[in-house]
Amino acid sequence: MKQDLKAALLTAIVYPGAGHFSLKKHLIGAIFAGVFSVLLILTFQDIFAIAQCTANEIVNGKIPMSVTAILKAAQQPSNACAQLAEYKYVPLMIIIWVLSIADAYRLGRKALPTKK
Repeated sequence: MKQDLKAALLTAIVYPGAGHFSLKKHLIGAIFAGVFSVLLILTFQDIFAIAQCTANEIVNGKIPMSVTAILKAAQQPSNACAQLAEYKYVPLMIIIWVLSIADAYRLGRKALPTKK
């Protein structure tokens, strides 16, 4: 498999920056992986805040203690909990991932020996 395709597929399937590591471009790979990881952690914090808000509503009695009511609350959080669900980092995560794929492909093409 060609280096450019291998690097792009590693980045697309495994994690942003993985293809850069296979090309021995550790610094740029670490930057892509680090920025994506920070955004992923921030997104998980938003998700956990919604889960905590829903759990507090269950404890306070706003949501009945039945499986169906809890499942409904998980699928459709209350207005107070839904305000926590901005997911503002997801578009930026997608942009970072696509840029990482394109850059890994570009660097892989650059590393290929030229045929004369």
